[in-house]
This record gives sequence, structure tokens and C-alpha cells, in this order.
Amino acid sequence: MSDVDFIAPSLNGQSASVRLDAPEDGWTVEPKPLVLRPGVLYSASGYQKRGGSSSQVNIRDVSFRATDFAKLKPGQVLIQRGESVPLKTPEANGVDSEIVFVDKVIPRENFDREGQNWANCE
Repeated sequence: MSDVDFIAPSLNGQSASVRLDAPEDGWTVEPKPLVLRPGVLYSASGYQKRGGSSSQVNIRDVSFRATDFAKLKPGQVLIQRGESVPLKTPEANGVDSEIVFVDKVIPRENFDREGQNWANCE
């Protein structure tokens, strides 16, 4: 397993996203180039360093495969949302549902709007 870092330019406190295949607007990638391999499950997460310290705040993360990435069109963002689904067999302790994460493709404008609400980033 290897890591790739996408380094953001100075951000303005608004939402941020980056194209994995063509970082632009000051974003850089190390090491480059990033080449997605078929069948590999990737996990991308963002974080914001706080000041000069090593503490960080995790933002949203997403898991995907090269085929998921290939389906995205410019202006679209892949996210995962938790949805409550009923259990086929409710548990004895009264639990009758579970949270599953579902892929959603949303327009960049919606992603930017959701990024303005910190509750969406926890």
C-alpha cells in the first residue's frame, strides 16, 4: 500500500475539492503521477492542520475504485452518506436498523454548499 498526498494551496475556509487526475488551482500531488489501478479500493480523506502544531481535524472521507472515478463527469463529486436501513432480522435487544454507507454523486455546487455547514464535516 502506498500513500499519495494532495497538498492544497492556501484555502479560504470554504469547501475544497481536487481532481485526482488533474490537480489545478495550486493543488500539488506527491509523488506524481497518481495512477489508479483496477480492482484496488482507495480511501481518500482530508484534514486541516491547526496552526504549526501536529494536531489536525479530519474532514470528509470517501472510498472508491478506479471504475467509480471513471464514471464521474466534470462538476460531479463522489461522497458517501450514511443511511439507516432495517435489519432483515431485528436483534433481541430491540435494534431494528443499521447505518450503511451509500455512494452518492452530487453536483459540485451542492458539495460546496454542504461544505459551509460544519455539521456535514464531522
